[in-house]
Amino acid sequence: MLQPDSQSSGTAGALFIVGQTRAGEPFRPSDWVDRMAGLFATFGRDKKLRYSPWIRPAILDGTRGLWLEADLRGRDPSAYEFVMAFADRHELAVRPAAVRSARQ
Repeated sequence: MLQPDSQSSGTAGALFIVGQTRAGEPFRPSDWVDRMAGLFATFGRDKKLRYSPWIRPAILDGTRGLWLEADLRGRDPSAYEFVMAFADRHELAVRPAAVRSARQ
């Protein structure tokens, strides 16, 4: 189950890109989630990395992957298309995540 995130409301329509291919094989490199989420992250005044509230690492049913909030598509269509094209190109499993919200 996803761990709750107190910073985001989360809505139905969120997506979870699973860290494995549609064929069930683990996707490599294993740090792909951190790399992808890092593209959309910023550093706070405390110089700590802050993941985007719309694209971030998460764990769903014990599997690590990338969480996309439902409103990302409307908020930043190019970011949404970029991430979804990555998932499609690498044949990553994508599933709806109609639960509150999560982060690693």
